[in-house]
Parts: sequence; structure tokens; C-alpha cells
Amino acid sequence: MASKFFSGEKASKEDAEKSLMQHAAGIFDGRFHVRFESDDGGNHIVLILEVEDPSAPLSDFLRDSLAEPKWAGWRYIIKKVPPGYIDAILLCVKRDDY
Repeated sequence: MASKFFSGEKASKEDAEKSLMQHAAGIFDGRFHVRFESDDGGNHIVLILEVEDPSAPLSDFLRDSLAEPKWAGWRYIIKKVPPGYIDAILLCVKRDDY
């Protein structure tokens, strides 16, 4: 059963994605990507940040600027990935020759 905290009105996926992209661009100097994903809790918006050391905590500024459990009504998750991951894994062209 979904949490009542995450129920309620949500912005459209397009509006939520656009607003999170704008917010991230204003506070993060590195490469990032926003997309929607799904898990056992349902759909959620994900901010993917390329950082040098994904196991290290975010800086205090970034943590405070991104510390929201919801974004535009959507459940919100931050993923940290190594440099190059977004282009090489997330946005790569799918091939059928393997």
C-alpha cells in the first residue's frame, strides 16, 4: 500500500521534470539527468548526479538544496553515479547486435 504522504495532487510529469531540471541547473555545476522510474512503491522522479565519488556524501549545500521527499507532488529520489555514466549507460543508443 502506498504511503498517504505521497498521495495527493501531482504536477504533470513534464512540468515536474522541467522544474527539477531548472532547480538542479541552478545549484549543481556537474552533469545531471532527470527521469521518471518505477519500483514497488510506484512511479517517482529521479535526479541523477554525476559525481567523482558516488559513495561520498553530498556537500552540505547540495544536501540542503535537494532535501525534499517530494517534488511537485511526486516521490523524489537522488542517485549519484560516476562521471560518464549518464551518456554511456542511460542515454546510449540501444543496439541489437550483441
